Amino acid sequence: MRGRPRRPAAVALVAALVAACGLDAPVPSPTPTPAPEPTPTLTTYPLDTAVWYAGLVLTFGTATAELDRRGGTVSVPTSIENPGPDDLTLAAPIRIVAGRMTFEPTRESVLPSIAAGATGYTTLTYQIVGLGSIDDAVLRVGDPGDHQAVVPFVADDVSPVTLEPRAPKVSGTGNASDLRVTLRSAELRWDLPDWGEELPSESAALTVTYDASYRGSFSGGFAFTGDNVALKLPDGTIVEARRDGRSQSVALIGTGRTVRGLSSRFEIPSGTPGTYVLLVRNGSAQGTIRIVIPR
Repeated sequence: MRGRPRRPAAVALVAALVAACGLDAPVPSPTPTPAPEPTPTLTTYPLDTAVWYAGLVLTFGTATAELDRRGGTVSVPTSIENPGPDDLTLAAPIRIVAGRMTFEPTRESVLPSIAAGATGYTTLTYQIVGLGSIDDAVLRVGDPGDHQAVVPFVADDVSPVTLEPRAPKVSGTGNASDLRVTLRSAELRWDLPDWGEELPSESAALTVTYDASYRGSFSGGFAFTGDNVALKLPDGTIVEARRDGRSQSVALIGTGRTVRGLSSRFEIPSGTPGTYVLLVRNGSAQGTIRIVIPR
């Protein structure tokens, strides 16, 4: 009787291995769908604000922010005008401040040296980290301890601080014996433009411009110096002109002559409106001219 044909041993072994592999092989899992990258939002902020700082006038144009929830970049086109007689470069920082977070300009942001009477242009670029919006941020110009200019990106709760010079209306004449001083103008500032410096936050500079006349008869004329003027503050304190070599005019006034356009710069407490008095001094004689600085 013929029996069932036998499979070769090798064939049987292969079949067993294949069956075993089929039972134990893992089922391939589907490839996960990649999470979409955040889409940056492009926002423009028409700052269009000028600030006066350290002898320069900086005008910030329309800022552009390209941010997602992780951050991004902000660029601020900036013009820098130098109305003074000397070349100047701004040394103060210009930062973006949002709450407790502060961002410096990138290395590509260069503040050029501006020739006297000229205007330069640059773009300030910032790398923002951890913010998806700068609506509540400000541009802040200056170091802590000095006056700082502030430009909000969205002017809701924060008012701009431009540090624009003020020119209170003044006039009057002070006579001290044979010396007469006629006040022409006054300017209140928070910087020293001829030094390219910003004043400390507690100080301001009041500059008065005047004509000085000598009505005496001495043939040698009258030597006018800083000893001939002073300023009385609203609280009665008397201050002299700054002794920095640039803040007080000196002139020899001939007999019966007038020297026009002299000036004195006084450092006064910042944020102190009221009535100031320009003192004209000539020996024991003294004249006075009132200067009112409004709020």
